Amino acid sequence: MQDGPLVSICIPVYNGDKYIDETISCCINQTYKNLEIIISDNCSTDNTIQLIKRYNDPRIKIFSNACNIGLEANYRKALTYATGKYMAFLGADDGMTLDAVEKEVAIMESPEFKNIVLVNTYIQIINDESKNVFLKKFIFGGGPLSAFWGIRSNFLYGSNTIGEPNGSLFKREAYEKIPEPKFRNGNKWTLDLDMKFELMLQGDSYMIPEPLGQFRISSQSTSNKELKFTQAKLFRQYAMAIYRDKRYNLSFFWVITATINSWILQIARNVFYILFISKKNV
Repeated sequence: MQDGPLVSICIPVYNGDKYIDETISCCINQTYKNLEIIISDNCSTDNTIQLIKRYNDPRIKIFSNACNIGLEANYRKALTYATGKYMAFLGADDGMTLDAVEKEVAIMESPEFKNIVLVNTYIQIINDESKNVFLKKFIFGGGPLSAFWGIRSNFLYGSNTIGEPNGSLFKREAYEKIPEPKFRNGNKWTLDLDMKFELMLQGDSYMIPEPLGQFRISSQSTSNKELKFTQAKLFRQYAMAIYRDKRYNLSFFWVITATINSWILQIARNVFYILFISKKNV
């Protein structure tokens, strides 16, 4: 698809040379062509930038930080470079199907969905070898989703159920209305979810019931290596932050629900890591 509004795909990266080719490839080969592919490099010391520069594609724009500003700050930094009508976020080791952007723009541009500010999709969990290991679906299925349930469904689930940012599309106009400092309620485990919550304070979302996004869980990923025994605690802290933020009008019932379900989910998630991730690297 050649016509249509500009879409900015924002990719923060630090020492991502192992998977960056896969990530860039899924961007430049999208069926939707009117893209800018933004790389925010956080002072990589490996071959990341050299690999990216091999691509002869004018849509790729590389921005290099003067010093390493940390994971969360580089996340925000990458999004500041976007100039498109719509924005997408992609982890440097993640991906999306080649028709993802085209399908999402079609929803956004439809007169039927004027109040939609965020399009999510089901997520395909992949491993170190880029093999599918789990399909993450939304608990309420596909279609339009009110902001009320788009937010509260995550507390019912005990974690992010509306999908990791990979494969999501959102309006830049809505993103720029998020007050500074952006994602102030988020933490290491919920930064991307907080961005989606802030967007849904401005409108509704839509869930495409297809796995258009790909999220990698490996033996070295942050969710597995650093956070696997603190995920429930971090999610409970996030639920409390949203409860205290009067813009959400959240009752304490949802904090209790999030606390219980996040502990149950943390146990299940760690069993999953042992069975499908860790033993693959033994």
